[in-house]
Amino acid sequence: MRLIYIVGTAHSGSTLLDLMLNAHPEIVSVGEVLKINRPPKVRKSLGFKSACTCGAPSLGQCEFWSPVIRRIEETEGKTLADLNVQDYRDFDQEHASNVVMFRAISEVSGRDFIVDSSKLPKRLRYLMQFDELNVYPIHIVREARGQIASVFEMNGLYKSIFEYELVHEQIRRMLKSVPHSLVRYEDLVLQPKRTLESILEPLGLKFDTQQLAWAEQAKHNIGGNHLRRQKKSMLVLDEQWKRRLSTGQKLAIRLGTIGSRHLLQKFRPRSDHES
Repeated sequence: MRLIYIVGTAHSGSTLLDLMLNAHPEIVSVGEVLKINRPPKVRKSLGFKSACTCGAPSLGQCEFWSPVIRRIEETEGKTLADLNVQDYRDFDQEHASNVVMFRAISEVSGRDFIVDSSKLPKRLRYLMQFDELNVYPIHIVREARGQIASVFEMNGLYKSIFEYELVHEQIRRMLKSVPHSLVRYEDLVLQPKRTLESILEPLGLKFDTQQLAWAEQAKHNIGGNHLRRQKKSMLVLDEQWKRRLSTGQKLAIRLGTIGSRHLLQKFRPRSDHES
């Protein structure tokens, strides 16, 4: 079993990448897995009644999640609600909640490659400890001005700059000696085939044309943005930051994110859409 883990900041294109990988015939994505677990009181009240991305009114009524849930109950004697995928103190190689869930997903889907797009570096560090999961990280990066423009009204400009640098520095240190892929959101939108090929090659997989028809494929991922409900596979580069940010804000972000600049320039020289 190979777990492909998408790590990065929020609003960096992880949902799009998740959907494109899910469209590969040998890969299944389950989205932001950590959102399965909410605080116990919330979990109990939800009863996993939230609608699945496929359109099923609940995970229990989904053609994919329903057999996964049954498989967990048969092998572990637990319900999906009993599994705590956010308990990062559980290091049981065989029966830790995350191992149990991903094993059931692999068995039900018949696929050895599973995508978790939870993004959190802390979760990635935890999952890499499990031999059975064989984790392959994909570090997704978005142009700093684009990512920060999408969150700074909620978090504040300088806090958003600090968090952008902090998260990417944590990821860089964690993956320094670990095989992984580095993906730019801008590349994924503008050059999807080439970008996906660069991700799949280290995994021993070949690009499949249906990955460009990602919206039309069956989807059962948890969490993510509006793209998971989209019916047409349209790729539009989000550059709202160019009009949302003032000149001063753009300058502050450029100066505050110097440490991450090399990530944004790794694969090619700057182009017009970055100006």
